[in-house]
Amino acid sequence: MTPEISHTTVPLTSLTNGTERELPVTPIISAHVSWIIGYVSYVLSILLGVVGIFTNTVNISVYWKMGLSETTNISFFALSIFDLLISLCTVMVEITFNPPVSLMRLPSGAPVSELGMGAVFFLYACMTCSAWMTAVLSVERCICISMPLKVKEIVTPKRTTFAIVTMVVYQSVFTSLLYLYPGPPYTVVSLRRSLYLNCSFSFPCLILFFVVLVSTTILVDRLKENLEWRKETAKRSNKTSGGSKGMKAARSVAAICTIFIICFTPNTLLHVLSLVFNNFGIYDPYLGSLKRNLYRFSGLLQVSSSAVNIVVYYRISTKYREDFNALFCGQRVEKS
Repeated sequence: MTPEISHTTVPLTSLTNGTERELPVTPIISAHVSWIIGYVSYVLSILLGVVGIFTNTVNISVYWKMGLSETTNISFFALSIFDLLISLCTVMVEITFNPPVSLMRLPSGAPVSELGMGAVFFLYACMTCSAWMTAVLSVERCICISMPLKVKEIVTPKRTTFAIVTMVVYQSVFTSLLYLYPGPPYTVVSLRRSLYLNCSFSFPCLILFFVVLVSTTILVDRLKENLEWRKETAKRSNKTSGGSKGMKAARSVAAICTIFIICFTPNTLLHVLSLVFNNFGIYDPYLGSLKRNLYRFSGLLQVSSSAVNIVVYYRISTKYREDFNALFCGQRVEKS
């Protein structure tokens, strides 16, 4: 719950004697309503963050057990790591950036809220990495369905690992620049730091969102075609149409990408609106409260996206379900 601006004064009119007078501008969302939204957002963010820590720890354990010899498992494993970091950072930011913890002091004398602001930069980097991995998964499955005979030549475990390492190095460079220039306090955002933030978070996420949107649309369309073909084949042969391993992986990716699109759409719209309308800023006396609360809603959706992927993995992937049950339910998996 960040501090709210209840009333801001701007020059609007003049008095009859010729002297200028400043009249108060009431924000589109009042300070009281913003406080309620902020409190609800604070509680939900911590709860979702804790759930995300648990579910992604489970995901990492299961995919490690499944092995990292396949490109899809590598991508899901990396995505689970980034989603775990998102959940951890969310909890840290909410706790250290809000009272009463934010009012405490570090040994250096700086407020504890500085830790929260510092963690925000790392949170943005992890969100971008999560978006990167979602884009990699969606493009990979599109290639798999469009060119099934060449996919193993195009998408290999080494290339997937290289793409992940490159992404992490890129984010590490700009995140380090965010911390180093000009250093604390992190509440002060200079023009150069804004540039670093745009290069590490805003612009990549905007591009990756549309990459995922296009590739997911193609993927869903191909899945529908494949499903219709399987139904027709099953009718002719009087057999049930069972999904192949590749198609199940494609459905898992399509579901994950759909969740990503739903949860990242508000954030993308906010970026676009900020680029188109210069007055649509968090410090605008009228629209500022609206944008801050929209960012809260967007943040809730993004941490939700990191927490619920386990449901998709468990429901769609038979192998995931078997290894999950073997790890946490004590059920033995018979190897064929």
